[in-house]
Amino acid sequence: MIEIVKNGTNGCGSPQYHCKTCGAYGVLEPRQDYTEEEKEIILKAYQERSSMHGIERTFGVCRQTLSVWLKKRRNSFHPLRPR
Repeated sequence: MIEIVKNGTNGCGSPQYHCKTCGAYGVLEPRQDYTEEEKEIILKAYQERSSMHGIERTFGVCRQTLSVWLKKRRNSFHPLRPR
């Protein structure tokens, strides 16, 4: 009996699977992470006043992913000290 069955697709269009043995859901071949160079290009496009929807259409990056990158970048700066 086959223990892994197809269970629809995720937001990126990759097929989701369900393991009947352990009950896990997931993608068998997850998409590769973005390189640091790709992240920098995308973040620079955002800084040049492109909208999040525009970046999503142009680069294929999910808005939630872009939001996480922006939050990490914002938190990496040192806070300003009052004079």
